[in-house]
Amino acid sequence: MNSAAENYCRVQERLETARGLWSFQAVLSHLIGSCAIGFRSLLCMDQFNRPIAGRMNLSGKESIMKKTRSTRVLVILMAGLLWACTTSKPADMKEGAILDSQYQQERLAADTPFAGVNGAAVGADGHLYVTHTGNGTITRIDLTTLQPSVFVPPGAGVFIPDDIAADDKGNLYVTGTTPLVGQVYRIDVNGVKTIIAEGMAAPNGIEYNPRTGRLFVSECFQANRVFEVDPAGIKPAKVLIGPNVIPVPEGFDYDPDTNDLIIPDMGTGKILRVHPDTGAITTLAEKFVTPIALTIGADKMIYVPELATGAVYKVSLDGTRREKIAQIAPGLDNVAITRQGRLFVTSYWEATIYEVSTDGSGRFKRLFAGGPNQPLGIVVKEGAILVADAIMVRSVKEGKYNPTKLNAWASQGMPLPLSLADGPGNQVFWTDCIHGAVAMGDPETGEFKPLAGELNLPMAVLMDKSQSRLFVAEYGAGQISVVSLKDGVKSVLVKDLQGPLAMAQLGDTLYVAESKIGRISSVNIQSGRKEVFLSAAAAKPGALADDGKNRLLVLDGAGQKLLRIDPATMQVKVVAAHLPIEYGTVGSYPPVEFPLPMFVGKKGEIYLNTAERGLLKLTPREK
Repeated sequence: MNSAAENYCRVQERLETARGLWSFQAVLSHLIGSCAIGFRSLLCMDQFNRPIAGRMNLSGKESIMKKTRSTRVLVILMAGLLWACTTSKPADMKEGAILDSQYQQERLAADTPFAGVNGAAVGADGHLYVTHTGNGTITRIDLTTLQPSVFVPPGAGVFIPDDIAADDKGNLYVTGTTPLVGQVYRIDVNGVKTIIAEGMAAPNGIEYNPRTGRLFVSECFQANRVFEVDPAGIKPAKVLIGPNVIPVPEGFDYDPDTNDLIIPDMGTGKILRVHPDTGAITTLAEKFVTPIALTIGADKMIYVPELATGAVYKVSLDGTRREKIAQIAPGLDNVAITRQGRLFVTSYWEATIYEVSTDGSGRFKRLFAGGPNQPLGIVVKEGAILVADAIMVRSVKEGKYNPTKLNAWASQGMPLPLSLADGPGNQVFWTDCIHGAVAMGDPETGEFKPLAGELNLPMAVLMDKSQSRLFVAEYGAGQISVVSLKDGVKSVLVKDLQGPLAMAQLGDTLYVAESKIGRISSVNIQSGRKEVFLSAAAAKPGALADDGKNRLLVLDGAGQKLLRIDPATMQVKVVAAHLPIEYGTVGSYPPVEFPLPMFVGKKGEIYLNTAERGLLKLTPREK
């Protein structure tokens, strides 16, 4: 390995040539990281042996930390050190250094505050805490100033946090939802998490009862059970309500007089009363439309938002009185209320929070700018930019993310859009790794069609240039499968891959990013024969694409760089470095990774989503 002095000289020389000006402190951060973190080089590689600009992203979206607290603190301290050094970069460097002079960069959509907003709870300190399933973070909001701050950062081992509750001792309780996670966390006043329950199908709603000290959790969509969970994490979780007795139990609260659980059933539109010891169920109110959560205020009234309609209701505990107090937009997700009666409603679809008046006036106000959940794929069709964000496919126009008619939460049976790929005509393809499915649909009409199921963590899909079949990267199976567009028949093209995450087709060769070991393999499409194409230079290849000139583009989430490789000569060139992108893992053992959003247009323009949900475009300069 080159010495730190040699690294510094080469990094400085290349950066000064490419950009002219760079702060010494930003370059020094690479040397600090290179010396302090011996398990991985922080340098990008040009033609495999020339170190150039790059840095490792230690705070990457939901990177798995070591289990020991001392190691976790060390990693966070090192990440903080790198962050402190690199924040002194000039303002024009915040979107990355374009090292290839043939490209110019522009921002098409600004960063957004939150990666979706899901659960909400008022903590013992009086602050509002909200969860973000999109990037595994928790935000604390000062209700006096409405100033948000990060309480649990990315990479802290909290995965897909959906709902949140607070006890009277300063702890928070959070559900890590979907079968990819299936965990319940206790989070202390320092933002450090401890797993107190795991092995659930899809923990969702959670609430702590300060009068009894008991903690309950509901599952949503998968299994649909209700558990009692030991807040200390010593005793195993105990089933109170068995599978599917309540079709879709959501976020709940407790009757302050009886301690019964008051649970909204999104499946039937009922509000249910459940005895905490026997599990006996009675109906309190009914005929709601997708009641997705509720909370009970000091006034002993139930406050219920509806997902599909955007309405917010106030209901008496005996169910005899019901009043609509606000009409917001569809896509509401959760609700929290202070002791003083300030009511806050979160929006998953719009990634924002509303404050709603409880006096029946119908008044509400939006507190933060909105945006997508977390972009997971990009496609550009006839100039229209489409982005998948796990909820829906959105279009980007005039700097804003707008919903299309492909919405998994509004269309029954639609697989979740957890990636995105180009299709014929107006169609797009996507994968749903949670349900093991691949689908196609039309964003303009909302019509969709599942194409294949029973896939093992399908993370990416790519249409063959013949337009007769799909290649599907099955991360869990370590293989590329082929799905016929004519009849849906599945076959296996190649096996024994190490975390296939992204694909690109150049001629008769399929290039596959193997993220687990940081390499790229080439696969002969006709024979299925594979061989290693690139074994270094890209630590976490998260996206691949043809640049339009039969050269391979590689987006490296760990190195935060974009490479261009000519397969005919193996020449490697860095197109851009220090890009505001992050790779992410979800789940503990085993984890799963998600691809990075990248798309190349017909004129060679490159579209990238940033870690903060902005959208960048790299356009070839006109000659």
